[in-house]
Amino acid sequence: MKKKLSYSGRDLLLPIAGATLIAFQETGLTGLVFEDEESVRSLIQLEDELQITDADGSRTLPGTKPGTGFWRADLERLNYLLGCRLTAAVARQDGCLSIEFATGERLEIKSTTGYEAWHFRCPAPNTTSSQHPISVHGDHGRLIVFS
Repeated sequence: MKKKLSYSGRDLLLPIAGATLIAFQETGLTGLVFEDEESVRSLIQLEDELQITDADGSRTLPGTKPGTGFWRADLERLNYLLGCRLTAAVARQDGCLSIEFATGERLEIKSTTGYEAWHFRCPAPNTTSSQHPISVHGDHGRLIVFS
């Protein structure tokens, strides 16, 4: 089944609900790699601060930069989310992204720099799929959509 973008009011629903977090992209921009039941992979790359809300409360990871990523030894890793299923991925009209996992964790990213904060691509780069390419970017105060 081909994935399509849909809306809930003014919010854009990314077509990855039900997919599982299978890996992290640790080179270049930090990214989260998801795979659905049909083996279609999607990628969310992070380019700004990441707000994490889970059972331990709420905290912020500093932004990522090309070539460095979040995964320095002194920063928290999110390995505990590997294998978790997404229940929602909502791109708000103001450019903020909220992804929620079945376990209750929520990750949010919005622009704090005035530039793009995150990038969504389905299918993920360097994967084969008959899926029509979808690309959404969260910019400062707006969404950029290619579909």
